[in-house]
Amino acid sequence: MLRAMTTKVSAVLLGAVALAACSGTSGNSSKAACTGLPTADPVAVMPAGLPAVDGQVLYEPSTQGKTHIVYGLLATTDFVKVRDDYVTALKAAGWKIDGTDQESVEAEAQFSKFPPLQTGTLKVAPLATCPGHVTIRYKLNL
Repeated sequence: MLRAMTTKVSAVLLGAVALAACSGTSGNSSKAACTGLPTADPVAVMPAGLPAVDGQVLYEPSTQGKTHIVYGLLATTDFVKVRDDYVTALKAAGWKIDGTDQESVEAEAQFSKFPPLQTGTLKVAPLATCPGHVTIRYKLNL
């Protein structure tokens, strides 16, 4: 009887391990989910006048008329702290903070500088496909 019970327990455990392997919920799931992280784009640079952020990877730059957009990737989980630290850096660089907004899934800031009039926004959010990383969208209107 003990042998039959041991066999049943072993079968249940083996089934659970197989199910976890198929569903991608093994102990390394966060590493497996991070295989598609954005990579640095050699032409991506911070918009002129905006402070740089140490350790970030810049990617996906674009221009729409006089609007410059670039994305950053940073290894951290605290997206609110990233926004707050950047607001501090913007103030130190002479930018006026026009407002901030925070929700459970993102933190934003609006900023401006004059002369000439320049306005911008910052949006920081967790990277849904990779826990432990945040994306930062920098948008500057010249």
